[in-house]
Amino acid sequence: MVGRLQTLFSGGSRVAQKLAALAGLFILAIVGILWYTIVTLQAQKSDAMLVDLAGRQRMLNQRHMKEILLASRGLPADYRYTRRVLTQTLDALANGGPAVLTLGHDETIQLPPAPTEAIRAKLAAQKTLIREFTVNADKFLQLSPGDPDYTSKLAELLEHNAGVHDTVNDAVKLFAEHSESKIVAMIRWEAVIGLVVVFLGILLTRQIVQASRALENEIAERKRAEEELRISEESRVEAFRQSDALKSALLSSTSHELRTPLTSIKTSVSSLLENFGAMTDGLRKEFLEGINQEIDYLNRLVDNLLDMSRIEAGMLVPRCEWYPLEDLMEGAIRRVGVALQDRPLEVNLSDEVSSVFVDGVEIQQVLVNLLDNAIKYSPSGSRIRIEARPTNQAVEVRVSNSGQGIPPQDLERVFDRFYRVRSERERMVHGTGLGLAICKGIISAHGGRIGAQSTPGQETTLSFTFPQPSSPPPVSLQGPSQSRGRS
Repeated sequence: MVGRLQTLFSGGSRVAQKLAALAGLFILAIVGILWYTIVTLQAQKSDAMLVDLAGRQRMLNQRHMKEILLASRGLPADYRYTRRVLTQTLDALANGGPAVLTLGHDETIQLPPAPTEAIRAKLAAQKTLIREFTVNADKFLQLSPGDPDYTSKLAELLEHNAGVHDTVNDAVKLFAEHSESKIVAMIRWEAVIGLVVVFLGILLTRQIVQASRALENEIAERKRAEEELRISEESRVEAFRQSDALKSALLSSTSHELRTPLTSIKTSVSSLLENFGAMTDGLRKEFLEGINQEIDYLNRLVDNLLDMSRIEAGMLVPRCEWYPLEDLMEGAIRRVGVALQDRPLEVNLSDEVSSVFVDGVEIQQVLVNLLDNAIKYSPSGSRIRIEARPTNQAVEVRVSNSGQGIPPQDLERVFDRFYRVRSERERMVHGTGLGLAICKGIISAHGGRIGAQSTPGQETTLSFTFPQPSSPPPVSLQGPSQSRGRS
């Protein structure tokens, strides 16, 4: 008991330490962000003053030009004072120093040097243009309004002044962009610091939560174990119930499907034994062909049951090799055999699909099941069509038949175990409802997809696709007749 209390106290102390560290981290981060924000905002005020003084150069430049025009016409104008303030402010903006804050007063402000090389270069260009403008302006002032060159020199002076004005605008833009970049940098740094704090906070929070959970788990361990045991027992009971239901359904379906062909075989054999001498050769052949068909059906039923058991046990692992697709189709058609005799079969195999990399035995079983399904659910004498074509690094195979079709609500369920479309014709069709479920399991094991499309009363198409390597082997390999047998 004492040890348990010591554990609780030590755990609480660790949680308190982590909480204190988390609180200290957030306080430190908040103080740092506030300090950085205050420093940046103060710098922003200084930058605003620089932008204002740089922008005032436009006003001084325009005033200088107007005073020169007034002086050229003999009117009083102190353009020299304006020129001096313009030049002094420009030097202060470029190199730092005192700048006149208000015209007509001696009030000045101390400016720092230009913050970037681009701004210094632009101010130097502005200073050069102003110097040239000053020389041209002094020459212009020596002319009288009646002088023949007065108008042309005035136009040149105005054009030169416009160039100075453009340079001033560029400098103002650079000052403003530099000021904005500080704000952007502040936002970015604060965002980074905030993200780091959040990340560290999450880590510490996770540790706190883990410590708290450890304490809670220590108290609630027995209850959780009992709950897990109860859930485990319920899950096992439910698994047994589902297993029993599956076995019952399989036994019921299999018993019914076995009884019908066995009864037919028994009846035919009894008739042959009792009336063998009185029968004609044609009648005996007819009885034997019927027995052969029923045996073929039993073979397919047993194959389906074996395949379904392998799929349910997770033992279906395709052993892929290269097979000619045409050979797989021919083998499937031969296995269906007599059932296709009264139905025209159309096979359309694209020239681009010659060999496929699959488990030949399993894919041939899929073809057999799809053909068997098409025969069962189509009227006698109707056409059945098989198509194969390449689609985007895969091969698509389609088996189509005409007939009653599949209702839209049943299209997805036809691949479920024991599921069969409810119709009057379904009562006359042999089968356990496993064929299409087996097809789905085999195609899924190949990494492909299977689906159904149907127009009720017209055509039904069951199609499957499976991926393929980029190119087949340079030589033909063995067909399904040379491959392994069914297990």
